[in-house]
Amino acid sequence: MAISELDSSLVTVGNPVDGGSCFTSFKSDVTLPTDATTKMSTLTGFESLGELSDNGFTESKSVSTDAKKGWHGTTLLVVTTDEDKKYKAEFVEVNRPSVAKLRYGADNVTEGTDGSVSKIEDKFGVDTIVPLVFDELESNGFLRRTVVKKARVTSFDDIGHKRGDLIVYGMEFTVLDPGDGSPAVTIYRAKPAASSGAGAGH
Repeated sequence: MAISELDSSLVTVGNPVDGGSCFTSFKSDVTLPTDATTKMSTLTGFESLGELSDNGFTESKSVSTDAKKGWHGTTLLVVTTDEDKKYKAEFVEVNRPSVAKLRYGADNVTEGTDGSVSKIEDKFGVDTIVPLVFDELESNGFLRRTVVKKARVTSFDDIGHKRGDLIVYGMEFTVLDPGDGSPAVTIYRAKPAASSGAGAGH
């Protein structure tokens, strides 16, 4: 079925799904999702990163170019010399072990008997490389699943401790080449996406 020249059903805003919207794994041999229909809770090795701030998540792409000019000074060719893909998210469930592990390193976080964080050791030299999965619900009911195969935490926001404000772990992730010839990022879409409406949160 062909799409018409104008189709408002293809426009969407960003909405969280019912339940978790961001997942990661600290295991080296985890199997990544390959569709937008499989529930993340059924995939072994993945952990929810809980609620995000109201900024949701941001993806960015930047390229560096080198302009080749002729003798007369006109540009003849533009060559891409570098490309970066980044994702940014702000995690508000700071006492969730998976979130603390992202910021401080998986080996530096101790989980208490209640399942929340009981101790954090803030050490130098932590290098965190993980997969990321972002789920969001489109306005037309499709689930949009962004699967980042391998990403390194390359930037940390300051953590504010202002009275009355949420403590937030803001992080930026730089996408790495998987090294196996596969795409670094794959976006899957499927419908129906969820059993309840958008914005339900939990």
